[in-house]
This record gives sequence, structure tokens and C-alpha cells, in this order.
Amino acid sequence: MQNSGEADGLIIKCPRCGEYELLGKAIADSYSWETELCSALSCAARQAFESGQRIQITTTNVAELARPHKNTRVSDNQERLLREIARLAVRPEKAVSLSLRKDFTLIDCYSEGEFLWHLEWLKREELIFAADIGLTPSLEVRLSMKGWRRAQPVPTPGGLPNQCFVAMWFSDETRTAYTQGIEPAIENAGFKAMRIDQKEHNNEIPDEIMAEIRNSRFMVADFTGQRAGVYYEAGFAMGLGRRVIWCCRSDEISKLHFDTNHRNHIAWDTPSTLRDRLYARIRATILEER
Repeated sequence: MQNSGEADGLIIKCPRCGEYELLGKAIADSYSWETELCSALSCAARQAFESGQRIQITTTNVAELARPHKNTRVSDNQERLLREIARLAVRPEKAVSLSLRKDFTLIDCYSEGEFLWHLEWLKREELIFAADIGLTPSLEVRLSMKGWRRAQPVPTPGGLPNQCFVAMWFSDETRTAYTQGIEPAIENAGFKAMRIDQKEHNNEIPDEIMAEIRNSRFMVADFTGQRAGVYYEAGFAMGLGRRVIWCCRSDEISKLHFDTNHRNHIAWDTPSTLRDRLYARIRATILEER
């Protein structure tokens, strides 16, 4: 533990949870939280940490942070575990060392036994190679070719399974909303963010935008700044049958166009709020489709 630099902040470093921050009253309240809540938060903290983020836990956001990590479908957990092994391995045939005691929070598991069950199932399905599962506290795991195909599926008519197109106002005013909010939320949920201004190409920008929306599984559209292009791109995505997650900074919610203001927008004030709420929305609406 160490002071976070905030008067009421405490940074916790844990081999199972990664690194996270408790703020304010949550420091004292955490000692009385129920076991299930702590288990879900442990998964939330570890998975955010693996994606390069350190979550901040307060008394006001604790339930929202934990919610996406409760009652996760078995199939979602196993798909995520395959993606985690692929991410850690990087290359085919490279083995990944997993600790039953420390690494079960890489997915939404609450115990070593539950993690072991998933690993045994993946081995039975010939998605992974692993010897002596359950006999040692750590094990070497490799993806089979079948496992790699599951972790890295080929593109489908509905877009690349792991790509999310981001439509927003690209300016200094919204830079941190993307770097500290939208991008980490998308990546923490297991997807890749596509921003057209960061793609190298020699074509007309509108053509590239349309192509990448077609290539994406879903879209995150932030209407802060009320840019006409964002409205157009969201409409195009909907016409293709792609899901759109609607976002807008709280002080501009009242400015939303009447054609879309009835949509369930994620209203945000800070990048961290946007990150946490967007991650929860992706988990609840996009991952549930798998």
C-alpha cells in the first residue's frame, strides 16, 4: 500500500488484483464489503490493470464497477481466457505460465477451483495444451491451432469480431476523453479501437470511414461538440445493423439532436467516469451477444 498523492487516496498493489486505488470513505468501508462484491472488484481491478489502467474505487462507483463481473456467462469467460492466453503468448507455440492462486482474476473467476474448471474444459475441447492441470500451483499453457482460431477469428460479414469504430470530435478538448476514457474501456473489454485519424492510408477519408465502419463489430459514438459527422457515421452504422453505444459529456446532453436524444446516452463528466461506464455498457450489450 502507498499514498496515492491524494489526501484521501490509497494505492493498493496486489499479485491477484493488480494495482488499484481506493478513495475517500471506500478505504474504511472496504473492510466490511461482502465477499462476492470483493471478488467482482478483484476481477475488475486485475483486468483493468492488464489493459494498462488503474481503477479508482469510491463508495459511489463500487457497485457499478463490480456489476459487469458478476454472473458472467461461462462461454464469455472461456472466450476471454483464450484471448488472454493469446495476448500473453503473442506468438504461436509460445507457452504462457499461469498461477492458479494469482491469475484466476484474469477472467471473472472467484476462486482457484473455478479457474481450474475452465482450464480443464478448454483442454478437453483441445483448445489448449497443458500438462498436469491441478497437480501444481502453476502450469504452462499453449493454444492449439483450434484455440488460436477461436482467439483470433477470421472476419465475418458482420465486421471484424474484435474491432470497434470510434466516432467523435477529435480535438484538444476531447483528447483525454479518448486516451483515458474510450480507448481503455474498449481494450479492457477485449476489443480494438479504430480511429480513422490514426490509420495510415492513401484513400479519401470518407471512403476509409465507411470501409472501417463496415469492418467493425460495433461503434462508440461520442456527441460532445455536436459534430455533424458523428451523427452521420452513427446513422450509417445503424443502417448496416451495427450496434452503436451513445455517449455525450453531461453539459451537452441538452444539445443533442431530437432524432437521437431519446437514445440511452452514457452521460459523463470525467474521462474516468466515461471509461468505467463505457466498459460496463460494452460488457452488458456487446459481449452478451457472443
